[in-house]
Amino acid sequence: MRALVYTGAFQIDLQHVPDPQPLPHEVLVRIEAVGICGSDVHGYTGTTGRRLPPLIMGHEAAGRVEKTSNGFEAGEEVCFDSTIGCTKCSECASGQVNRCTERTVFGVSTQRFRRDGAMADFVCVPAHVLRRVPEGLPLDIAAMFEPLSVGSHAVRRGGNARNARVLIIGAGMIGLSILLCVRLQEPSEIIVIEPLENRKDMARQIGADRVLDPEKSIRTIDADLTFEAVGASSTVAQAIHHTKPGGRIVLVGNTSQHPPVDVQRVVAKELTLTGTYANAGEYDEIINLVSRQQLDPSPLISAILPLEDGPEAIDRLYRQAEPEWIKVLLHT
Repeated sequence: MRALVYTGAFQIDLQHVPDPQPLPHEVLVRIEAVGICGSDVHGYTGTTGRRLPPLIMGHEAAGRVEKTSNGFEAGEEVCFDSTIGCTKCSECASGQVNRCTERTVFGVSTQRFRRDGAMADFVCVPAHVLRRVPEGLPLDIAAMFEPLSVGSHAVRRGGNARNARVLIIGAGMIGLSILLCVRLQEPSEIIVIEPLENRKDMARQIGADRVLDPEKSIRTIDADLTFEAVGASSTVAQAIHHTKPGGRIVLVGNTSQHPPVDVQRVVAKELTLTGTYANAGEYDEIINLVSRQQLDPSPLISAILPLEDGPEAIDRLYRQAEPEWIKVLLHT
């Protein structure tokens, strides 16, 4: 099969590799659409420790069952979550698969595990994480269920947002997913801080009440609930600055491992800082919301490219050569 293989820092090649052979509990899926995630672009640099080469990246995908197996019929349209728990621990039993210490993730390799991803013609998926795509939904939309579920989980971690002033820092794919999901809770106001014009426009299009430039956002916003969806030192500081005393901050971004935190200000303002990672059951909720047309992620698709253009697309995303791109999908 064809696959995009990460072979080292700043190097991804289209290669022909053997077709994967499913284990008894797995289903062979022919990939039709796979998204490029910001974590793929970050992993491309070789600095994260979560993309040890060689590796087939990609964890946002949808396709068709290639061979009948484990209750799935050949030709069925399917999608799948990115995180696979051990199914045996207390975290998995409680639905917190994202906290399972033995979890694996598609398109990720560490010192502990390696699991090839979906930037390929085929991938083997454990049957218990495989889902049927609702009839009539395009596979391009189904490939976006995973990042949407990350946004939904972040919103859940933030608690009740009804009638709250909500601030979202960063309008990339995850920040915009948070916007789509938190809007359903009917906050009093949604404010977005974002420097790029196309992302500002998209935030307005999908429901932001105010969109501000970070260089001009000096006056304190006094948000009840802030989602920090960048992970840089400056944006974490913005979150602390703009959240009102007694407010809540959800840390979503994960680009800087050790951003400085003004602990004195957090303490003095009695802020609550909450982490969020992946999702814990929200994947199925997203399928339902999208199928019922309560949530529409289609405006976020910026480009659809063939698989062979993936290496160049990832490099261009890294170099920020395509500022108009929000979500790029690859077709096999």
